[in-house]
Amino acid sequence: MITTLTAYIGRDNEDRLELLQDGVLVAASAVTKAVLKFGTFCLDTEVDTDEIYFLTSDNQTLCLKLGIVANLVAGNYSDGKITLFDAVNTNGLAWADLRISVKDWAVCPVVP
Repeated sequence: MITTLTAYIGRDNEDRLELLQDGVLVAASAVTKAVLKFGTFCLDTEVDTDEIYFLTSDNQTLCLKLGIVANLVAGNYSDGKITLFDAVNTNGLAWADLRISVKDWAVCPVVP
């Protein structure tokens, strides 16, 4: 099953993805890095730390704030791929396919 995430442009809503292998959380601290590729965007936990990061130092939950990605435009991306890295798999492991729906989020003007 492919997971669908919704991102709202300019909003820092957080999506959390538990990293499971055979229904069990990956071993604590086994994952060293994660990369999310969708459309022309490539986010790396070692570089894009505001947009993609691990929740805690055990690296078992990946957090995404896709609404704050620079130059994000509304639309649907069906090509999302998460690649995980560990000490053994330095070229990365194909981990998950994602669909990402990006939407504008209208807000009322703030009146002082």
